[in-house]
Amino acid sequence: MARLAGFVLCAVPLRLALACGAALGRIAWFLGVRRKVSRINISTAFPDKTNAEVNATGRASYANSGRFMVEFIRQRTMGQKYFEKYITVEDTPALKQTVEYTKGIIGLTFHFGNWEYYGVSNAFLGKDVSFLVGRQRNGLIDRYINKLRSSSGAELLTRDVSMRGIINIARKGGIVCWLSDQSAGKNGLVVDFFGKPASTPRGAAAFSVKLNMPITCGFMVRERGPYQRFVVKEFLVPDTSLPKHEAEVELTQRYTKVLEEMVKEHPELYWWSHRRWKRTTDLY
Repeated sequence: MARLAGFVLCAVPLRLALACGAALGRIAWFLGVRRKVSRINISTAFPDKTNAEVNATGRASYANSGRFMVEFIRQRTMGQKYFEKYITVEDTPALKQTVEYTKGIIGLTFHFGNWEYYGVSNAFLGKDVSFLVGRQRNGLIDRYINKLRSSSGAELLTRDVSMRGIINIARKGGIVCWLSDQSAGKNGLVVDFFGKPASTPRGAAAFSVKLNMPITCGFMVRERGPYQRFVVKEFLVPDTSLPKHEAEVELTQRYTKVLEEMVKEHPELYWWSHRRWKRTTDLY
């Protein structure tokens, strides 16, 4: 079924496919798919928003998620020409540092905008890109998703071989991209996110501190339709003067704050349906 849907979405014009994706996202909101969780999260992050504003943000977020899914399915067609036509690279100090840095980098992104294509786009800046990926419960879906991811030429690193792979990337001067903004349960590092404690994956900070690898925080900001802006907001270096655990927490808080500031600017581009504070609060 997923392959059939993918075939149809790849066959129709891009703008029509994106419109269909946005419509499906809005339908999911209307049907109540994780709507309650999303409303709680938006209200928690933005307590001054009215009910109407919370609902409008939620609908827009679901529409963006629908567009993202379409773009992900069509990823094989998103090569250099697509990048040059639809993606604007924002000139930031962090971007310059990223391009000029010759050693390995951890490229963090988050469930914001088109997070998958952010990773792919790093390759068009002249970096060897790898993705740290998890496993889907459904083996067929897992293989289908990873086949799409690898169509860009990026190497896929599963978590069971991630240490060896990341050490190799550090030596070769590549960039390993992964997501780091979901609840990590009891094993996460607890940092502040929108004024509330949130369990956050420690992997990125742990590797950064252990290998002295800088972390970039990047986003793909949707402007309109297929047009997006590639933004590297920060180039973070671990504080090696701190004890290991303190350095990991401090670094995790820094990149989580970068995400928070971007979400404040573009709340409609964040994926709100995850129970972000489920381990550390009684919101749900």
